[in-house]
Amino acid sequence: MSTLTATDPKATVLPLLEGSTWPGASEALAQMHALPVPTSKTEAWKYTRVGRLFSANYVAPVASVAVQLPTRLPFDATRVVFVNGHFRADLSDDLKAQPHVVIDSLGSHLSHGPVRNHYGHITPLSESLFSAMNTAAPTDGLLLLVFRNTTVRKPIHVLRITTEGGQLVQPRDLFLIQEGAKAEVIEEHITLPGGATTSLVNSLRECYVAEGAELLVHKLQRDGAAHISQENVQVDAKGHFSISTTTLEGSLVRNDLNVSLAGPGAHAELNGIYLLNGTTHCDNHTYIGHHVPDCTSDELYKGIVSDRATGVFNGKVYVKQDAQRTRAYQSNANILQGDHAKVYSKPELEIYADDVKCSHGCTIGRLDEKALFYLRSRGVSEVEARQLLAHAFTTDVLERIKNTEWKEYLTGLIDQKLDTL
Repeated sequence: MSTLTATDPKATVLPLLEGSTWPGASEALAQMHALPVPTSKTEAWKYTRVGRLFSANYVAPVASVAVQLPTRLPFDATRVVFVNGHFRADLSDDLKAQPHVVIDSLGSHLSHGPVRNHYGHITPLSESLFSAMNTAAPTDGLLLLVFRNTTVRKPIHVLRITTEGGQLVQPRDLFLIQEGAKAEVIEEHITLPGGATTSLVNSLRECYVAEGAELLVHKLQRDGAAHISQENVQVDAKGHFSISTTTLEGSLVRNDLNVSLAGPGAHAELNGIYLLNGTTHCDNHTYIGHHVPDCTSDELYKGIVSDRATGVFNGKVYVKQDAQRTRAYQSNANILQGDHAKVYSKPELEIYADDVKCSHGCTIGRLDEKALFYLRSRGVSEVEARQLLAHAFTTDVLERIKNTEWKEYLTGLIDQKLDTL
């Protein structure tokens, strides 16, 4: 292994990555040495500059810290709490209430057979510096194992809290949804008042959705830390994977979502809303691989960007030569508010099969002036009119959420955010 010099930007994080005993840690550390920090000349990071993230002197995440938990969700859910990346059983609900379901710290199950058989198998260390960084020294994470033909009775609310500033927090999750099983996960990232704006959260999750299984994920990002997130998903025959990502806060947010449709009849649905103001930067990079015949995917991302904020969307759908009868749809729409807000959108289709139905598109514009005039002429104030139109803009994404209780709660948070744009 080569030695990093003091002038190499990765030297600031290397001391925090050494000595880990997690699987693949030594190989990942070697990759950290080999892979450069992405720059604006790196195509996948062209509009998201992460060099400054390596200029901070991070500290190891603090485990034993007293926190005041936020109010519970207004509906029944199993709460699992992580503080600064560390699993907190003392703050979590009873996680053994349902048989044939394992909800626990991933670090406590590394020798468990299903974990050994799946951990690290779909994470491309050779391509991603941040994946290698996470694998070299995960803080801890969530293991969700749902045995075959089992339906998790209520949503699992994963609450991730960041407290102190200047921490390097590296959550690592593994979701194993066996044949015919069903699960719903609500993941919420929050920052406690007064802290964590200088922290870096570098998270990685692997999801295996087996034949005929179903996994629904709702991700809510409203923390002040920089957040690099990678989600790698494999969906087998007749499996269903759905994720909705809502970004409301964050100094720099990068969401990488890679989905492989690996069995006939597999389906993926990717939805996203990003509401950005101030100097927030949010970059959503998605990849859906149609690798076998008769699979479907549907993707819809919408963003409203104001002030000096920046939104980035890059979505790629790849259809392999043998993936006949593919059905894939992708759309990204954006509204700019103000002269300094920026959006970069790049939808992509790469198709090698001939019996397919695929479409993609993007729009970038401002609120409809005619609609604004109509509302104003009916006595609606300009502020209220803009809020009504902004809410209507996000409605079709929200309507895709099947959990009506979560949808209602999320709509309230979105409306609060729209008041600030």
